[in-house]
Amino acid sequence: MLARRRGGVSAAVLATLLACGGAVAAPDDDHQRALQAYQRGDVTGAMTLLRGPARAGHAASQTLLAYILNHAGFSDEAAQLYRDAAAQDDAEGHAGLAAMYLAGRGIAKDEKLVLQHFSKAADLGHAASIDLLASAYLNKQYGLEPEGRDAAAALAAWRRASQQGHLASAEALARAYQTGQSGVAADAAQAAAWQARAAELRKRQAAPAARAGR
Repeated sequence: MLARRRGGVSAAVLATLLACGGAVAAPDDDHQRALQAYQRGDVTGAMTLLRGPARAGHAASQTLLAYILNHAGFSDEAAQLYRDAAAQDDAEGHAGLAAMYLAGRGIAKDEKLVLQHFSKAADLGHAASIDLLASAYLNKQYGLEPEGRDAAAALAAWRRASQQGHLASAEALARAYQTGQSGVAADAAQAAAWQARAAELRKRQAAPAARAGR
């Protein structure tokens, strides 16, 4: 699953919900409880918690619900939820919508929209989308047809994604400098530096799992 981020909901929406009577749980709180439920395998419980905040315009709830629905085969509803989140300039919304346009399941395939939404997600700092753009620059995907491969753009995208903590991008840079591929000359020092960065990111990713296992 692509990386989650917190979304917002307007004060006006919250005021309307409160006016309907009764205390209303904060959308962020419902989203966190839903995420925990999903992670322990309670998909139904997660969806129940997400429906209200998603209807209220909470982007993080919209994208998590969209992810669950898409993987359950409810692609039409998932696509609309991703659109709603993307309309709020939510990175996960743009990335999820791009992935749906790429797969063409429940939504017509459209490479231009794939590139458009992955680019927007990348602009918003979505590391996995930045990495996907790097591959697109190298392989001339999603309608990118420069004269030859745009290796410089790919390397810049990988660097940016690795700075965002994206392990696969750091590994790609290490391989590029090890092998002299992807438009760079082999450079042992650079390869070692990016291997060290990849090792650091692996350690960071392993730390929460280690703490949870105690």
